[in-house]
Amino acid sequence: MAYLIKVWDLPTRLFHWALVLLMLGAVLSVLVFENMVWHANCGYALAALWLFRLLWGVVGGHWSRFAQMLFTWRQYLNYLRQPSSWTLPGHNPLGSLSVFAMLLFIGLQIVSGMASDDDAGFSGPLAALLSNTWVAKATLYHAEIGKWVLLFLVALHLLAITYHERIHQRRLVKPMFNGFQWQPLEAPASQDRWRHRLLGLLVCAVCALMVYLGLQLAQGFTWQ
Repeated sequence: MAYLIKVWDLPTRLFHWALVLLMLGAVLSVLVFENMVWHANCGYALAALWLFRLLWGVVGGHWSRFAQMLFTWRQYLNYLRQPSSWTLPGHNPLGSLSVFAMLLFIGLQIVSGMASDDDAGFSGPLAALLSNTWVAKATLYHAEIGKWVLLFLVALHLLAITYHERIHQRRLVKPMFNGFQWQPLEAPASQDRWRHRLLGLLVCAVCALMVYLGLQLAQGFTWQ
């Protein structure tokens, strides 16, 4: 017997696909269109999205919360020994590490980008607040290190999805569209009613406002 469980709430699903589109836009705006204005705008939108995910990891749906992505060393070892034995919805132990790593390095890429100066007309909003040494370090990390780390994590993520879909017949892509996942055992469902979705919209608006005000504050320091 299998159970159809609501695992991913709508705000989590929208976050996921918005993250994909914005990261793709950030890459294409530089490598294809060579448009730093659009690259920066993608970065600012990513900053708001990143803040949203941090907050949603506390107040979001059951399986979107960080509390459901924390495991013991025994659980990690058991999963490594027998991945097919994992029956819980949401992220498995390695998947949770992937989420935390992605959030960490996306955050570093955002901050380093805002502190960068490419000496070709673009200067991040935080560059004027830092010494030349730190600006140079941020620029080096953003352009030469951080982007490759993120590309590696994305590639690893795609390989993991393919592995689970093909080898273990565990559907991971479709639930990120409709929110539902078939499970062999009963498990708590994530809240996804309109009240919960409106909370997600409010959290997103607050995060966007925080980024906007932060940028205005940084520009105010720049003008002095």
